[in-house]
Amino acid sequence: MRDVRKGENEALPELPTELALGSDGLLYVNAEGIDPARYAGRKMFTGFAMTPEEADRAVEEIHRLAFNVTVSVQAGKSRSKKKKGGGSSG
Repeated sequence: MRDVRKGENEALPELPTELALGSDGLLYVNAEGIDPARYAGRKMFTGFAMTPEEADRAVEEIHRLAFNVTVSVQAGKSRSKKKKGGGSSG
C-alpha cells in the first residue's frame, strides 16, 4: 500500500478475510488467520453460521454502515475543500 503522505510504498500486514463483529463492538478474526504464538491475552469468539434471515439482516446493517461511512467521508472532503479554498469574506 502506498502512503501518500510519505510518497513511499510500504508493505502492510495481510488482514485475515474472515471477520466477525462481536456484540462487545470488537472485531474478531478466524483463529486460522492468527499465529498461535500471538493468542495470549486475546478474547475468544465462538460463532455459528447465520440463518438466511440473520444473514439478510447482517447485509442490511453492512449496507447502512457503508452508507454512513460514505456520507461521512464525503462530508469530510467538503470541509477539507473549504479549508483549502480559503475562507469566506466577512
